[in-house]
Amino acid sequence: MKRAIRFSTYIIISIMLLSLSACEKDRVTLLTDGVWKFENITTNSSDDAIKVIVAGLKAIYTDGTMEFFSDGTYIKEFPLIDDETGSWELIGETQLVFSPDAGGVQTASIDKISKKELVYIETYLDPDQNPFNTTTTWVK
Repeated sequence: MKRAIRFSTYIIISIMLLSLSACEKDRVTLLTDGVWKFENITTNSSDDAIKVIVAGLKAIYTDGTMEFFSDGTYIKEFPLIDDETGSWELIGETQLVFSPDAGGVQTASIDKISKKELVYIETYLDPDQNPFNTTTTWVK
């Protein structure tokens, strides 16, 4: 009797896990499935100059969009500044690397990703070489 209960328990758990994983899309598919709209950017810096810069970025990015393409390219479109195009790469489950056509590399750590929300964190150094983060949120 115990074996029958254990077996049926394993079957139920297996079915639940399969149904959950079938609903979950892989991260590349989540990234490339539509246009992301800028929602917010924040910082953990206590430096007032950094806070002013991030507030300025928030104003510039407002109404901006970002789209990832399956060929490894992306476009960021903002109403107040020139568009940014380039290539992107997902390394592992969390490292998102942007290589803008204008040069340089930007590395972000994905904090959250779903069909409706993308949140990533970027780490920078202030003029005194102290690290600080910005957290950028995009939604669909």
